[in-house]
Amino acid sequence: MNKRTGSWVLALSFLGFAGKDRAQGPETRIQNLSLVALDSRGQPVNDLKPEEIGVSDSGKNRGIAFLRHIERRLEPGRALAPGEYSNRNGHNIPHATVILLDLMNQSFSTRGVSANQLIRSLEGVEQADYLYLYLLTIEGNLYTVRGLPGSEGAVKDDGPQWTKNIKPIMDAALRTVLRVRPVDMDVAVRTQLTYRALETLGSWMSATPGRKNVVWITDGVPLTLGPIRSDTGDFVDFTPLLRHLSVALDQAEIAIYPVPQIMIGSSDGPPDAPGVPRRGIAAGELSADTLNEFADMTGGRPNNGKDIGAAITQAMNDARTSYQLGYYLPVEAGDGKFHKLRVTCTRKGVRIQAKTGYYAWPQDSEAEAMQSIRLAVSQPGDAAEIGIRAAIGPAPDGNEPRRLKVSIDARDLAFLNDSDGFTGHLSVAIAGYAADGARLSAVQPMDLNYTAQDREKVLDQGIDYWLDLPAGNDISGVRFIVYDRISRSIGAVTVPLKTPGPQ
Repeated sequence: MNKRTGSWVLALSFLGFAGKDRAQGPETRIQNLSLVALDSRGQPVNDLKPEEIGVSDSGKNRGIAFLRHIERRLEPGRALAPGEYSNRNGHNIPHATVILLDLMNQSFSTRGVSANQLIRSLEGVEQADYLYLYLLTIEGNLYTVRGLPGSEGAVKDDGPQWTKNIKPIMDAALRTVLRVRPVDMDVAVRTQLTYRALETLGSWMSATPGRKNVVWITDGVPLTLGPIRSDTGDFVDFTPLLRHLSVALDQAEIAIYPVPQIMIGSSDGPPDAPGVPRRGIAAGELSADTLNEFADMTGGRPNNGKDIGAAITQAMNDARTSYQLGYYLPVEAGDGKFHKLRVTCTRKGVRIQAKTGYYAWPQDSEAEAMQSIRLAVSQPGDAAEIGIRAAIGPAPDGNEPRRLKVSIDARDLAFLNDSDGFTGHLSVAIAGYAADGARLSAVQPMDLNYTAQDREKVLDQGIDYWLDLPAGNDISGVRFIVYDRISRSIGAVTVPLKTPGPQ
């Protein structure tokens, strides 16, 4: 360990197949996209081939770099050897679906109806171990009913059928958050608070790798406000807020599934409280276009009905099984402009659900890798998107430093296929945990180049190598992290260290 900087030196050697380093060409970049394929009955299609998919970006057809079908479930695989550790141990979450019951953007009359429908829907959910629930209060704060691991109010092991007890749980939560009298909140302020809450929820969810879905039960927020409805008397455009939020949700792979609750064609009804503007169609606050924009920009599913249960079921199914697609773009495509996106499938009867556009900010692959790795270091649990096994033992001479042997599941990585074979591009790091915090090594690139035969071997056997750990009795455990720079997937496994006895 470098005592001045607190960083570790990462020295690794391959035990398996690894070819020459070869970086991605400077003339292209890879744009990632999460998509869901459904048949005519709404059931997932799990056997699509790259040649069946077409991508149009800003009106131009783009070549497919890779297409991976992903089943997000924890599979322990082979039994662990003595002293071996895995991030596929059943304690890590492979995906997450979050329900957000929006009380702030609903009228008094629809709050109770939507809460009761949500209770009935959750009581019928059989497997809810990766399902989480938050309320957006009338003050614009997030209230945790069942929180994501690692976040405030995170759940303990309450089992996959916690929803069977949802009625008393929800009743207690509503009594707590509805004690506060409704406030006279301007529409512009309420819209800004909504965006802030969604961004906060997205940051909590970003710790879970892979695709994540939010079922947003709401009456919606406007895209624009005319002078009569704004607090300043000016025209207000919320498009910049939507653009900023969509970029953050896209980077975290979060899709929005909106469920509007107001009855189409209804009148304003009575005000929520004296001095509080009435809500509804005539008030100009409900914007189906806004909710559809949220779904389209994030790859969720627009919902023109009010069936909360159907939206939850669909969001959970889409989180479990989906595709990750990468397609080629020129480097100059990171122009900061909005790009329209269209994904098609040549197979008859298959419908593709994916985002319809994105803002093409310049990519910094090194910064993205560093951000993801630092997040993996700070989380209480291991990331299980890329399977890893690790075991620790003495160095060859029997003395310190200790040696960590690692095996990465190559089936969880994205490879690019060209005339020279298959290439992969990873970043690896290791963190040591001591009483004074975590110490992160330098992040080291690992570029792979395989023939077709060698790729089949690593898909079957894994990518194996070892690294030497620095001596130090203050380190209680180490966490190895691998980041796939092509697919932006990540995996981490933690190995405890036993304090050495007297020499």
